[in-house]
Amino acid sequence: MTRASEPMTRRVIVATPEISLDDAWSIMERERFRHLPVVRNGVLLGMLSDRDILLRSELREDQIVTPGLVGEAMTPAPYVCGPDTDVVDLVRVMTEKKIDAVPVVDDATKLIGLVTSTDIMLLLIRLDEAMLPIPFDFELEQVTAGFSA
Repeated sequence: MTRASEPMTRRVIVATPEISLDDAWSIMERERFRHLPVVRNGVLLGMLSDRDILLRSELREDQIVTPGLVGEAMTPAPYVCGPDTDVVDLVRVMTEKKIDAVPVVDDATKLIGLVTSTDIMLLLIRLDEAMLPIPFDFELEQVTAGFSA
């Protein structure tokens, strides 16, 4: 992995598959993140995203509840990378597959970290190119009712 002059240290919170989706949502809201690696004995089992939870949420008696367990809602066998994965390669895969978080595992699929799209954007702040203006030409297209792609 391409490293900046100073390594970024991140605290990664993980969940077991047995906790409730309501508890997982509470943790994610409190800690302000959108992805939760699911592990057992340090081994990555899957990833839970805020979307996974929201898709299972229900309105009951004016309260939003999310029945079920993390293990039932997680994405099993997510795309992963190793600690030596090149950042350019990781960005390419994340962009192509529309992935916002990639678990970092060792050779034994033991979770050792998590790289998010936010982490990648924060790396740009350290680059000289981050001082340049946005290098895109934009074309806006308004979508109307009945629009089909």
